[in-house]
This record gives sequence, C-alpha cells and structure tokens, in this order.
Amino acid sequence: MTRQLTTDKELLHLLGVSQWVFNSNCSFIVEMIDKEHHGKSEESWYMLNKLTAGRLKDHKKLITKLLNDEIYQLFSELVDKRNSIIHSIPTGKMVDDYAVSIYWDKNGTVDIDKEYLLDFIKGNERLCLLVHEVRGY
Repeated sequence: MTRQLTTDKELLHLLGVSQWVFNSNCSFIVEMIDKEHHGKSEESWYMLNKLTAGRLKDHKKLITKLLNDEIYQLFSELVDKRNSIIHSIPTGKMVDDYAVSIYWDKNGTVDIDKEYLLDFIKGNERLCLLVHEVRGY
C-alpha cells in the first residue's frame, strides 16, 4: 500500500472512523439547515455542502436558530478537534508502543493518540444524537 512508515492498525482504523463520523455529522447539519429539506434557510444544500467544516461553523446564527446553541457549541468544539487531528504531524513519539501524531496549539502540543480519537468519536456520537433529537426521531 505505501512504503511510508505508519503506526499500528488500530490507530489507523480510529483515524478513519473519526473522519467518517465527523463528515457524517457535517452532512447531517447541512441537511437540517438547508432550504430544500426544511425551507427554513436561504442557503441551498448544494452551497452548504461545498463548505469546509470551518466555513460551516461560521454559520453560527443559522445553526443556533434552526438547531440550538448546545448543538452549535459541540459542533464548534469538534471542528477544532478535527482540525487538530487533520493538521497534526506524524512523529516518532511513542505512546503505549505505537507512534502518534502531534498537533501544536497555543497551549503546547496535543498527542493524537487512541484516547484522543475515541473521545472525538464519542463527541460525534453525542452530536448525532442531539441533532436526531431536534429532528424529532
């Protein structure tokens, strides 16, 4: 598959699951705020779906109005965590016998380890449940 050094299979699996659930939630939020599905917004599904997660996050008033503030706040936190995951740099740092990526933020470094990814996945599960609750089923 690649000649590049990778980490263990479980961490790679968690990276994939993290991206999948995050993308699913972005799509779910777009569905809930676009004019074609619910007629409560001037924004079309097509235009909203083209946005990066950060640009979608910029629609705070719309998300808060049509969903709620709790959903927006959690989504905003998950966008920041997702950025940490995606923009991290693979290193030789070992945690529990596997190599991790590191992300540098204003507070120092963040290890993108299995615990971080599992927490991110759980946060996405919570977000999905909150949006489903607003949807009504």
